[in-house]
Amino acid sequence: MKRLEVKKPMQSGIGQEVEGKFYTLVIDGKEYHVEKSELTGAEIMDLGGIPHELGLLLILEDGTQVQVRADEVIELKPGRRFKKAPRFTRG
Repeated sequence: MKRLEVKKPMQSGIGQEVEGKFYTLVIDGKEYHVEKSELTGAEIMDLGGIPHELGLLLILEDGTQVQVRADEVIELKPGRRFKKAPRFTRG
């Protein structure tokens, strides 16, 4: 399983303040703080209120977007940003 990385600054996950050491990530433009250094794609989607059926994208430093599976473990590091995967409709 390929491991990816994450981070950025302050709304604590699940509506609680995080004290002590924490990791920051950005999901759809909102900053979240968590105490764990690794999260699964499913945990990140839950934190950001993203329905699992939509999916999650990791935005790399160069702007490349990488699909994140629900069961994939992401290591949180500085500069990691996520967003919900776009929904395509035919029309």
